Amino acid sequence: MGIRKRWKLIALGGLLIGIVCWWVIYEVKNQSDPLNKSDAFVYSEDGILYWFELTSRNGKVKGTFYQHVLIEDEDVRDLPHIEEKQSPLTGEFTDTGYEWQTNEGGKIVTYVATLSEENLLIHKQGEEDSKLYRAVNKEKLAEYEMTIHEALQIAIDQNEEKEKSRLRKFFSEFNNVYGYYYTNDDKSLQLLIKVDEANLEGDVTATLLMATKDNHKSYEEKTYELNGITDGHMVEFYTVVDGMQTKLKGDFGTATTGFDLSFWTTNETLFFRAVTEKEMKGIFGE
Repeated sequence: MGIRKRWKLIALGGLLIGIVCWWVIYEVKNQSDPLNKSDAFVYSEDGILYWFELTSRNGKVKGTFYQHVLIEDEDVRDLPHIEEKQSPLTGEFTDTGYEWQTNEGGKIVTYVATLSEENLLIHKQGEEDSKLYRAVNKEKLAEYEMTIHEALQIAIDQNEEKEKSRLRKFFSEFNNVYGYYYTNDDKSLQLLIKVDEANLEGDVTATLLMATKDNHKSYEEKTYELNGITDGHMVEFYTVVDGMQTKLKGDFGTATTGFDLSFWTTNETLFFRAVTEKEMKGIFGE
């Protein structure tokens, strides 16, 4: 082997060693970045779980922002649930830490992060208050997720108890109402719905008393048997009119003081208000 060829091989070997050494140093530097040492950075409080999954390389930051929020509505018909969102993010190193942007429902949001030991202090750009996101591994993150799902189950159980309590109160009051009355302005149409029985399952039996008159004639009275359902919010009655099954559909307000109900003779919704036996004295032959 010639001397020149030998020196070329030595030079090539030195270059390869240099490249390998550079790559090793480069990878060690990347792996030493705190973002690459943890599986996630987590913030948690009652009903809220946020976390960032982050990696850094070449001074750039990539990852995903996860938001899980426990939603409880005042209306017990809407079951508690966890609203889940996730947003991809990109960013870079800064003199004080990191900065990245997320696309949250079409809105670009910038986050600023600084190290606090192995954790991150993070705030939205333009806001002063920072939240401490704790560095965790996959097992610890799973514990956080389990905690918010346990909170969801508790909320669902409490919601069911609230609904049972509401129904007991509603049906107790509903069964104690003498009747629900409607009349038009000239009293040519008068209607009284008397609830015979309503149970906690929502089944309702009732009687509709209907009095109509034309001009100065005396009232003509008719009686219809009603069967229906209610949950204290909606109400539906079924009856037979001239041989045809007819549906009356309506809604309660916030209590048993009255409800709106469709009616076949008017093709519009009528308001039936709760009345006492004394108020109805002399009407419908009572």
